[in-house]
Amino acid sequence: MKYCAGIDGGQSSTHCVVADEAGAVVARVSGGPADLVGLPRDSERRAALIDSLLERGLAVAHLPPETRFAAVVAGISGWDEGHAVAPHVRLAETFRAVHDAEAAHAGAFDGGPGIALIAGTGSVALGIDSNGRRVRCGGWGYLFGDEGSAFWIAREAVGRAMRDEDNAAPGELAERARHFFGVGSLRALQHAVAHHEIDRPRIAAFTPHVLEIARHGERGAIEIRAAAIEALAGLVHATLRRLGTSLRLPIAPLGGLFDDLDFLDRWRWAVRAREPAARIVKARNNAEFGALRLAFRDAGIEAGPLGEREA
Repeated sequence: MKYCAGIDGGQSSTHCVVADEAGAVVARVSGGPADLVGLPRDSERRAALIDSLLERGLAVAHLPPETRFAAVVAGISGWDEGHAVAPHVRLAETFRAVHDAEAAHAGAFDGGPGIALIAGTGSVALGIDSNGRRVRCGGWGYLFGDEGSAFWIAREAVGRAMRDEDNAAPGELAERARHFFGVGSLRALQHAVAHHEIDRPRIAAFTPHVLEIARHGERGAIEIRAAAIEALAGLVHATLRRLGTSLRLPIAPLGGLFDDLDFLDRWRWAVRAREPAARIVKARNNAEFGALRLAFRDAGIEAGPLGEREA
């Protein structure tokens, strides 16, 4: 029996699914972030994480620890061929790393055409048309881009709270930030972040609180939410324009931000304001299953189709 694994390596967490050659899932495991932001390109952290996930997957599936996977594909946040060092994965006969948007797209559309918009810790859109032409927009990282992402929303909210304090007008954002991060002041928060005592995933995790405050009517949070929605709608618009505005590609929103149904609904309206004929659908499956489908392909294993549902 052959086994394959698909990995979705994000900036906050990594998820792995293991399946046999018949397509039956035998294990699902999770771990920490897979990106190497702030680390050397040849850091061993990513390879160690992937090997650990595969080892745990074998254990969960009650398979011998010496089992080697026929193929493993990892979708990794920020991965670009030629700009990163491919990790050596000892448990895989064949290993391939791709951008996490590739894995997300493969899961969302079962290998077919469409635009996948990811809004998690970071943000990126990948469009692939029926001829296989592809366009990627966004995904420039937390320093230069990722507008509309969870990290971006949280950073903007904390920055807004700091400016409010400068103007002697602290509000709910400041109070909620101090409570969430467990600090006595925003100045203490600044130093905790500067000294890496609070990392990017922890900052991004503040975003659900910002969206909750926006629903309560806090002006600053409402403005940040609106800017995030416009930025994410803009990613879809830019991707579609570069592919060809006459296309009627399905659009799938993915990532933790869209777990907030109010945010999702507002984003739908923003997309349709720019693209009235937009067809927004639910992803057929998630990114780790997209990576698994790519692994099946690399191993020469035929995988069945996934169903598409209207959003």
